[in-house]
Parts: sequence; C-alpha cells; structure tokens
Amino acid sequence: MKPRPGFATFVVLARPNLAASNLRCRRGIHFGAIGQNLQCQHWNDRSTSTQRQIGGVKRWNGHGKRCASTSAASARKTQNDIAMAPPPPSKATKTNVPVKSAKSNVPAKSTTSYSHATAPKSVPVKRPSTATTIPTLKAKENLNPPQFTYAPELAVPARKAGQNIASYLWKAGRAYLSFYKTGISHVRQTSKLAKTLRAKASKSPKRDMSEVLTRAEWQIVLRSKKDVMRLPAFGALVLLFGEWLPLVVLYLTPVIPEACRIPQQVQRELSKREQIREQRLRKVSLNAMHLMSKDQRTPGASGPNAAKVVPMDKTIVTSKAQDMTLFELLLTSARFNCHSRIFDFFQITPPKFLLRRNVGSRLAYLQKDDALIERDGGWAALNKQEVERACEERGINALGKREDDLRKALVLQWREGKM
Repeated sequence: MKPRPGFATFVVLARPNLAASNLRCRRGIHFGAIGQNLQCQHWNDRSTSTQRQIGGVKRWNGHGKRCASTSAASARKTQNDIAMAPPPPSKATKTNVPVKSAKSNVPAKSTTSYSHATAPKSVPVKRPSTATTIPTLKAKENLNPPQFTYAPELAVPARKAGQNIASYLWKAGRAYLSFYKTGISHVRQTSKLAKTLRAKASKSPKRDMSEVLTRAEWQIVLRSKKDVMRLPAFGALVLLFGEWLPLVVLYLTPVIPEACRIPQQVQRELSKREQIREQRLRKVSLNAMHLMSKDQRTPGASGPNAAKVVPMDKTIVTSKAQDMTLFELLLTSARFNCHSRIFDFFQITPPKFLLRRNVGSRLAYLQKDDALIERDGGWAALNKQEVERACEERGINALGKREDDLRKALVLQWREGKM
C-alpha cells in the first residue's frame, strides 16, 4: 500500500495561520481608522446627546457594556475555529480611551441643577412661641451682681494614661489651690466694692439702703458681709492643708466663702437643704393638730389657713410673722430654712419667739428683694446664677432642674401667690 501524500495536511494546518494574520491586519486597519474619533471630544458629545434623548437613564445594549480591549478578545469563532473581527463599536459604547468621558456624564449635571432649583435661598428660623415659654432677656447690670462676686471656674486636669496616682493628685491639688486663690481674690474685690457702696448709701442717712442702691449693689453688700466673716477661718484652712484641702472641704461648708466653694460642694449642700426641707414639712404636717392645739387663737380662726396648707411644699403664708400661729411659724420656717438644724437633731420644737424673729426677718428680706427685682428689670432679666439662688431662697427645689423650669417655678409657685 502506498503512503498518503502529506501536502494536504500542510495545507490544512497553514489555513488557520493565514486567517490569523489576515485578522490582525484587518484589526490594525480598523483601530487605525477609529482611533482619531475615539480620542476627540466629538465622540463624547455624541454619546452624551444619546443619553439625553433617552431621559438621562443609562440603557446600554449587550455589546456596549464591554470596553474596546475586551471586545477584541471575545470575538466570535466560525466553524473552522477561525476568529472573526468584532463589529465596530457603537457610538454610545463606553470605552476606556477618553479619560474625560468617565467624569463628565449627564446625571451629575442634572443633580447639580436640581439642587439649585429646589434649595431655597433663605430658610426662616422657627422661633418658640412666647405664649408657652418665658422669655429670657439679657441680664442687666443693675439687677445682677458682677461676675467676680461668684466662684471662679474650676479646671481639674484629666488623668493621663499610665500616669502615677501621686503625680495626678499633685497636679489636681495645684488646680484646686489656684481655684481657692482666685476665690479669695474675688472675696477681696467684693469687699472693696461693698465698702464703696456703703459709703455711697451713707450719704443719704434718711433713706433706706435699698432705695439708694440698685438690686445688684444691695445684694453685694449683704453677701460680702457674710463672706468677710468666713474669710479668716478659711485662710487658716488653706495654710494648714494646702493642696489637700478639697479632701476635707466638703464637710466644712459653713466656714467656706461662697466664692470659694467647689461645684461638688455646692451640689451637696443644695441636696442636703432640700432633704431637710422635705423632712421638716412632713413632720409639721403630721403634727399639725397638736401644734394648732397649743395656739391661743379662737377655734376656727386658723381654719382657712389650715385648709390652704395641705400641699406643704407649695404653700405661701400670706400673714405677717407677728400674727402667725405656731403651726404657721413652723411651716414657714421649714420652707425658708429659718431655724438651726440642731433642733432637728435633738427633736426639739424651736421657741415661738425665735421662730417669729427669724421668720419675720426672712419675709422682710424676700419682700424687699421682690420689689427691687420688679423695679430694676423684672424677673426675666435675672441670669442663671440669680435664678437658682432666688429659687433656693424661696423654698423651691432647684437641684437637677433646667433654667427654664426654674423660671417657670418662680412664676407659678411664687409670683402668683406672692404676699
């Protein structure tokens, strides 16, 4: 048998090589023809106009989702496994050749125009209704004492990571010592100002001090007198304890001037006063019948007053101290803190003459302070410190309450039932 000739085999094997070379040639001619169009801005504008015609929504066909590099790699194959040239890319086809086409698209422009069309130029601010809220006006100088009459701000450094406890306590103690030095300076400034104000009031001996001075000046004179009496004992404590004074100062509040009290000390003292007030009012309400029986009034004279004091913490006695019964004196003294705590410790009822003197002086002070507030600017012009102090002096709980709530309490619990 004769062997089969081999030239046919070579012809068949050479056919794919010829087709591949022909494909590369046609591919080079194709990309050479469209290269200029792909790099120019005209192609990007035509694709952008196509997207605008369809409503700005991206609707790309199947072959348009491929870029130019992947479309050539995924060319169709014929029956003899010969790759055919891919079809020319559509004008709306997304390619990687132009760099600017990826950033300049229609939705970005439409978003910008939409924000300019819908965003208003000026939005009016909604203010709370003045019918339900008490307006807070700017504090006036003739109504509120100056800032140096209050305690300075206390800035204790935070403990750093890995810091020794002794080093931290030393730095914290130095911060407290600086606070106390500033507080003592405030007490001295207030004392000098009070001395000047007393000299001013002494020029009109026939007139009361509250008529000559403003409400702020009158309060400065009263508060400075108490702080100056506490200053010698407090100075001795500073020299004795130094930086370690905050460890014991919480238990020595009566001898500490108000301008030298730390915030924790103020909160602790305020909480203790409110607790004692509640205990005294509860005790007076339980012993109401026994206290009324000790009075020398005729039966029924104190009946209306007794009916008004059912809510003990919201009652304001409307009679003078000289005309009050023992029950009314104890009730007023419990609310305004007019007798010492030593009577509570020994469970003793304070004498009637002592209650009458202390209650009378406290009511006279509150009446004068109310008149000065109304004269020099009104209740709404009080600053935050004076609002808290006014609530405390008038038997209104102020611990943990906001400034707006305290102002409303002054209106509802004090001014509407004022004497």
